[in-house]
Amino acid sequence: MKGSKEKVVLGSGKVYTMLYTGTLPETFTEILKKVMTEENHTGWIKNGASVEYKPTMTTEKDDLGMVVKEILTDEEATFKTGLFTWNANSLAKLSATAVVTTEDGENGKKYRRLKVGGTANDDGKQYVILFVHEDPVEGNCYLLIVGRNTAGFTITFAADSATVIDAEFNCKPHDSRGTLIEFVEEYEEEYQNEYTSEELNALTVDQIKTIAAAKGYTITKTTKAEIITEFLAAQTAAKG
Repeated sequence: MKGSKEKVVLGSGKVYTMLYTGTLPETFTEILKKVMTEENHTGWIKNGASVEYKPTMTTEKDDLGMVVKEILTDEEATFKTGLFTWNANSLAKLSATAVVTTEDGENGKKYRRLKVGGTANDDGKQYVILFVHEDPVEGNCYLLIVGRNTAGFTITFAADSATVIDAEFNCKPHDSRGTLIEFVEEYEEEYQNEYTSEELNALTVDQIKTIAAAKGYTITKTTKAEIITEFLAAQTAAKG
């Protein structure tokens, strides 16, 4: 079942990056519509992605060590990923001092120029970063943060391997409660404790059998009416 405790998360995902303007839509559905677009697809990633949360706790206690109190005084969150496909526009989102311009050259050539550097050019931009792990069986899950790259980047042109740009985003609060990380997962409603005949009639035979299997009921009948009767009898027996 999607979102259950038995869910196994395996594999990487996609990263989307959008300029943060100070607020996010109220619902996650609207966030997906706004952020998860082809235009915002940062590039294909390599070596996966990770998010790390580090709280800083201060411990206070009396002289005899009888009363101890722990207080959360600070917290830090970082999101890391490696970009396998990228261009100048992608790199511009990884530098606070970047600017991208385009120009026409000779013989129909066009150039995209990325300039990085100059502390006076710090644009102060924050970005919405959405990592999407797709799983049609157990349900998609998402990581949502706001921040900017704090690790710079290294471009290595090697003969025997592709260039991967490692990015590390320092997460910033993005709502009134100070949220640093949002983990969102798709889930299905848990099965009800009890079903009435009317509720079962509204379901398909396959749905009834699925629920019965999850509850440990044995279904031997074939017609829907008989299956419902058998289900209700097993439900009553389970209560006794």
